[in-house]
Amino acid sequence: MSNEIELAKNLLLDLVSVYTPPRYEFKLIPVVRDWADKLGYDEFYVDDVGNIFLRLGSHGRTILLAGHLDTVPGEVNVKLSQDTIYGRGAVEAKGPLAAFILGAVLSKLGECNSKICVAGLVREEDDGLGSRHLVESGFKSDYIIVGEPTNLGVAIAYRGSISIRVSANTLGGHSSAPHIGESALDKLIQFINIVKDKFNSVKFDDVSCAFTVLRAGDWPSNLPKKGEAYANVRYPPGCRSEDIVREIKEVAQSIGVELEILSIEKPVKVSLNTTIVRALVRSILHSKLKPKIVKKTGTSDMNTLIAISNNITAFGPGDSRLAHTDYEKIRIDEVVTAARIISNALKELSRI
Repeated sequence: MSNEIELAKNLLLDLVSVYTPPRYEFKLIPVVRDWADKLGYDEFYVDDVGNIFLRLGSHGRTILLAGHLDTVPGEVNVKLSQDTIYGRGAVEAKGPLAAFILGAVLSKLGECNSKICVAGLVREEDDGLGSRHLVESGFKSDYIIVGEPTNLGVAIAYRGSISIRVSANTLGGHSSAPHIGESALDKLIQFINIVKDKFNSVKFDDVSCAFTVLRAGDWPSNLPKKGEAYANVRYPPGCRSEDIVREIKEVAQSIGVELEILSIEKPVKVSLNTTIVRALVRSILHSKLKPKIVKKTGTSDMNTLIAISNNITAFGPGDSRLAHTDYEKIRIDEVVTAARIISNALKELSRI
């Protein structure tokens, strides 16, 4: 256990110490290559878009452990305090990636006769280029575990995502006489209030909306002539994106603003009886922990990678409530526990 703790600590510190917002993932290539050599991986390579792969074994079923290299922008000081590592990406999602890298190696110390590929995908926090490239390039895998901070729960569902941009163009006017002018900002605020009122649930099975950017105005005494806002709508399996888009378009038309749909990501849900889910649940029980089945309100590479295999789930250490915050932290022993759970699940899958 002490050796695993030391390995996990040093590996995660190395990963978190390199700041990798989207499009800067290449900075981790030499770091992960060194660890692949140190841990005895059979192969390390980088694909055309910058995804990195660490391979163990060459026969049997292929099992993909798909983490991601990028983090949201915003540097956070990296520090080690007793048994906890702090820093950008500690939770989302370098903690899960470290657990994958270590867990695959632990599985090979026992009887695991599968081809295991640990992947560090690019731009998960941006446009999902890494996972899309895997699908479009014809990557094959029998089973997939996506590395996300599930707090050691087994994720069987993620909501879909609709990203929108709304813009307003008006005549403007003087702030002393708003009744005879026209404000782009007022139109955007009206749109925001109506849409947020329509989609304001906090439940997985409902639709929610978050406005993330609002820009308008260039002078304190002028009514803004132009403005724009960005929002992200999340919707559960069973909802049609077309219906949601139609509702938003109706609001935009009634107010007189322009709507642009930037992207749509479909929701994903798998059965509790999926082989990979059952293997992880049994492995968690083997670790004397109580399995938790979770449905995530966000979106992940699982939404895309299900096109490769329906035998897919998401799993990893870390409290997702800390993801994307300046307070990201993760306990080293939790990373080791996740690695052991993954290791045992890999051994079971290789015997099927």
